[in-house]
Amino acid sequence: MTHDPRSKEAVVLQLLEEGDTTLCLDARYEGVEVPRQHIQNPSLQLILNLNFPHPIHVSEDGISANLSFGGRRHACYIPMGALWAAFNPQNMKGMMWPDSMPPEVQASLTAEQEQSEHDSGITPLNARQKRQRLASAPPPKEPPKEEPSPRKRGHLRVIK
Repeated sequence: MTHDPRSKEAVVLQLLEEGDTTLCLDARYEGVEVPRQHIQNPSLQLILNLNFPHPIHVSEDGISANLSFGGRRHACYIPMGALWAAFNPQNMKGMMWPDSMPPEVQASLTAEQEQSEHDSGITPLNARQKRQRLASAPPPKEPPKEEPSPRKRGHLRVIK
């Protein structure tokens, strides 16, 4: 295992220790083994967890696991070169490796960021500062609960 804490192997292992881990990969990359219907997907997302019934092997070369697709098991292999992001889907914390990202995914991400900045009128630096402020801000107070109104008479009558 490499000693670089930002290495793909180290990040994936750390995320797997925390629970569910989403891997974003380019399934077209040479050596990727996934079901045939996914092999042309430049932004395939796979969810892994160490509690899966079959073992997951992570090395500096790649990740191998038996995963379920539509209820069918498939032996998968993801070379580290195909992996361009890994994150915890519950808290969205993880790592992105832009050098491994396919050009069309990178272009799409850039376009989304530019559109978001354009819509909000916020520059990238200000957007980052705003996100940091929002993350450190206390949670919003709940509005005071209103007293339940007296029960209104229904439109139906009991006829005897």
